[in-house]
Order: sequence, then C-alpha cells, then structure tokens
Amino acid sequence: MARKGDSSRWFNVAVVGLSGTEKEKGAIGIGKSCLCNRFMRSLADDYSVDHISVLSQTDFSGRVVNNDHFLYWGEVTKCSEDGIEMQFQVIEQTEFIDDASFQPFKGGKMEPYSKRCAATKLTSAE
Repeated sequence: MARKGDSSRWFNVAVVGLSGTEKEKGAIGIGKSCLCNRFMRSLADDYSVDHISVLSQTDFSGRVVNNDHFLYWGEVTKCSEDGIEMQFQVIEQTEFIDDASFQPFKGGKMEPYSKRCAATKLTSAE
C-alpha cells in the first residue's frame, strides 16, 4: 500500500467492535475510541478516556460526525524497532445513538453494522 515516491509503508486501519445501544453493549463501551485515541498520540499514556456515542441530532449532522457512523481519526507515523517508518490512516466504525430516542441514528449508509465494517471504501459528504 505504499504511495509512489514514498519510502514509508502505508496501512489503513479500521477499528471494529461491539457498538449500539446500552442494551446491546452495556453501559460502558469496549474501548474502540480509547484504542484509536491512544494509538494516534505520540505518548501512549497521554489520551482521553471519555468518549461518547450518544449525540444530539445537531452533533450527529455537524462537521465532525457528518451523518456517518464512522470517525476518521487521521494519519499518524510510527517507527518500527528496525527504524522503518510506517504511516497509518485510522478510522473507527461505530453506531451513534440519538439522545432523544436512544436508538441508532438513521443516517449515512444504514446497512447492518457488520456489513458497514466490511466495506473497503468509505465516503463522507464532506
């Protein structure tokens, strides 16, 4: 997955795990956002443990979430023990919950979570 003229290696990472309502996953998530947050930071222990999946309609349709059930965490460069640079693009597949109905938002591609997670191409309106 290397890009032309780039000596580093590129990897696309999709973090997948149990998502949904409190009934399905319990009161606390399994830690997908914490894993992504920790991986993206230069210091592994410098990360936020508070991540929410219950949003208002305004937040769900805003610029960050953009009516999608995935989050693009961005790109990060990591160096192996052998000194090889590796580039990662990280997304988190999730299921955002409406704070009014406590049901998943109906937005973006509304295929089942497992089918969305298996997609090889992701697009967002913005």
